[in-house]
Amino acid sequence: MKRRTFLFPIVPYVLPSIFFFLFLSIDCIAGADHPSGIQPLEQLPQARALFTDASIRALLTSADQELFLNELDKQPPDWDQLHDRPGEELGTKLFDFNRQRDAAREGHPLLSQRVAFWWSGVLGEYRQAHRGFTVVMGPEFTQTPWGLVRFKPLRLPHEMIAVPSATELRTLQDRSAKREPVEIGILFTGTLLPWESIIYAFSHDGVKQGLIMPVVQVDGVRYVLHPIPD
Repeated sequence: MKRRTFLFPIVPYVLPSIFFFLFLSIDCIAGADHPSGIQPLEQLPQARALFTDASIRALLTSADQELFLNELDKQPPDWDQLHDRPGEELGTKLFDFNRQRDAAREGHPLLSQRVAFWWSGVLGEYRQAHRGFTVVMGPEFTQTPWGLVRFKPLRLPHEMIAVPSATELRTLQDRSAKREPVEIGILFTGTLLPWESIIYAFSHDGVKQGLIMPVVQVDGVRYVLHPIPD
């Protein structure tokens, strides 16, 4: 697996504006309750228990994600053919390609499979009412043979607060007072959006490599004090 990078401010990838802003509105029409974002801040041994849950498919590594994409969409795009050529309308090829892929995966059983994926986080200000810390979060980018994978979560909690154990609280408060960043892993679970499950686009990282954005309706959130190692 390519090592995940937990960086703040948000990693310096500029997502393609045409697709990113177009699909921001999807969250408003998901039509279900938002999960609670006030959750315990877990240690790594306890968090590992989640991965034995047969109802959740972990998409945490490059290999996990590649296998999932192979099962869902069969083969990666020919990214070179999806670049706009001089004189072509901007984004037309990608738009048509995404519509074709949406139609091809309609009714696929993986669309109802619960999945788990990482975003990165850092603890923010302390909230006495919950005896926990607000969470500042950012996306993870994983390099795969298909391209760069970046999950897009929908229906996020209205507030995200990580509540440490009583024994950890004092240590974390001391670190917060010293302005020492405390990095955490945010483990989201949910299912792909049935009608817009994967968005194919290009990153703007200098080489415009292929970017794959699984769109997930979130149904659960967990916080892990130490990111899962490779």
